[in-house]
Amino acid sequence: MSTSIRTFAKTLAKALTPHPLSGRGVMTLAVATLYFKFLFFDLIWALDSTFSGFQFPIGYLTKLALATLLALPLLRIRRRWYIVTVYIIVDLLLIANLMYFRTYFTIIPAGSYLLVGNLADFTDSVWESLRQSDIVFPLTTLAAIVILCRTNLRKTLSDSEKRLFRRMTLWMLAVPMAIVLIYVACLGGYKKAYDKLMYDYSTCGAAVYTIPGAMAYEWMRGTVELTPQLRAEINHWITTRPGAKHTPARLKPKDNVIIILCESLESWVFETSVEGQELTPNINALLRDSTTLYAPHVLSQVKGARSIDAQLILHTGLLPVEYGAYSYRFPHNTYHSLDKAWKQKYGNDARVMSFTVDKKTVWNVAIVAQDFGYEIYDKPYFVLDVKTGPRGRLGDTSFLRQSAQKIADPSMWPPHGHTMLQCVTYSGHTPFVIPDELKKVHFSNAIPERLRHYMEVANYTDRAIGDFVRLLKASGQYDNTTIIITGDHEGIGVDRATFIKDPAVAAWLSPEQYVPLVVLNSPVSKRYDATMGQIDLYPTLLDLLGLDDYGWRGLGQSILDPDKLPFTINAQGKFVGDTSGIDRTTLDHQRRMYTISDLIISSNYFKQ
Repeated sequence: MSTSIRTFAKTLAKALTPHPLSGRGVMTLAVATLYFKFLFFDLIWALDSTFSGFQFPIGYLTKLALATLLALPLLRIRRRWYIVTVYIIVDLLLIANLMYFRTYFTIIPAGSYLLVGNLADFTDSVWESLRQSDIVFPLTTLAAIVILCRTNLRKTLSDSEKRLFRRMTLWMLAVPMAIVLIYVACLGGYKKAYDKLMYDYSTCGAAVYTIPGAMAYEWMRGTVELTPQLRAEINHWITTRPGAKHTPARLKPKDNVIIILCESLESWVFETSVEGQELTPNINALLRDSTTLYAPHVLSQVKGARSIDAQLILHTGLLPVEYGAYSYRFPHNTYHSLDKAWKQKYGNDARVMSFTVDKKTVWNVAIVAQDFGYEIYDKPYFVLDVKTGPRGRLGDTSFLRQSAQKIADPSMWPPHGHTMLQCVTYSGHTPFVIPDELKKVHFSNAIPERLRHYMEVANYTDRAIGDFVRLLKASGQYDNTTIIITGDHEGIGVDRATFIKDPAVAAWLSPEQYVPLVVLNSPVSKRYDATMGQIDLYPTLLDLLGLDDYGWRGLGQSILDPDKLPFTINAQGKFVGDTSGIDRTTLDHQRRMYTISDLIISSNYFKQ
């Protein structure tokens, strides 16, 4: 079999290249193949973000220099295995980063390469991120291998090594690098040049400076020293932000609160029927209650750490760090949090817990629990009697039923105490897989498969929440408990743009990445239809839970503030919502929110 493959390869090579390549031809092929891979990566990246990266000439030079640098050792090694190995490693790196970008809108953080074991929980999600266009990378590798089959690299390259080395080093490496260095020097150095690019075009870093360049920038950012100048900069932004002078709401809160943080739950499924089927009948009924507060347009603002980013935003009023997961990069930082505010208000009568069906090692959540100030009850505390999701984790119906059973125990939920409980669901994890027997809605093939599965899971989670509320009412715990329902992040990803091209789908699928905020037994009954961000959840909950005198109000703005801005900023640096009539100073101030949050976390701003 292997002999026939080699024979076929040689025949194909002879057809493609009638004559063996010269030394110059070999090196041109090596550099050109790598350069094409880098450009094609940028093209696919741009299709899901912006083509702005192609307007920077410096980007073409960085890719040429990197391609040359990777190809140069071939002149000395003179073996096919070297360049083939380089091609394969580059292919894997580029494809992996495209897959990651399609979900997280950033490159893979350097530290995450060491956490590859966590992918065991998300294998199906990873494979779902592959696209047909990704096959171009291995195909170019295969084509280059076939073309090289007829050339004796050892003899060809040894004859022209010195001449080729000098020319390539000068014109394809030294000159491009010199231009790049002069360019970044004029902007104040590499870090400042990259900072400026990220400020103007937040998703273009890897496209302009390549993946190694983006990783170098990540390393340079690292931990930031909290100098007096930096502290003054952060203080100024905080004290001049909208809502900084917000008057406390002084509402009368309930004694307890339950936060249901739903995996990938978007708000468009609420109050929506598709093909005659109501997607969320239980939540829809709760929305009609006279004590419900509902905000359907909460923009997802997470970054690469997704679910754990959502906990950061919700619990601390901060936005995610620029690169990686704060839970891994900055463990044991000091945070002000909703949990600590609850404990400060109620003292010894307070208890703060989080229930999750996942392992507490995922996203380093065990450390997050310590940093924020809550107890964690993870996978071993629950019976796996209903399996859902890509890794067969506990289904939402059973999880919330078991949660209700646990808090029926007075030792877990003191009848005269003040308990804050977070329940983190799992069934909505992409690729939205639940057993057929759990599906109560079914859709025609006219709807894309991914959307069909998403709506099936949303309907399943809705039933779980409905059952949970009924159990709380039966136990007598409902009346004195505020229940908050929200999504940790959007679920449709970059496929949204394709789906809404169908007018029938666009009639009910939101073009924006909105998650819901539903507050049951709210001291304020209202519907807030303006755009807000997840960053606004924290100050809103401080008001609703009677914690409005807590010292840290986050970077956002409570929706109970009559001067609440009707827009927010997404993770790609774009404004979403109504910015008409907003002055330039306010817009520029809001545009820096992610940067300020990153500085607060990376400098450990709250540490005394």
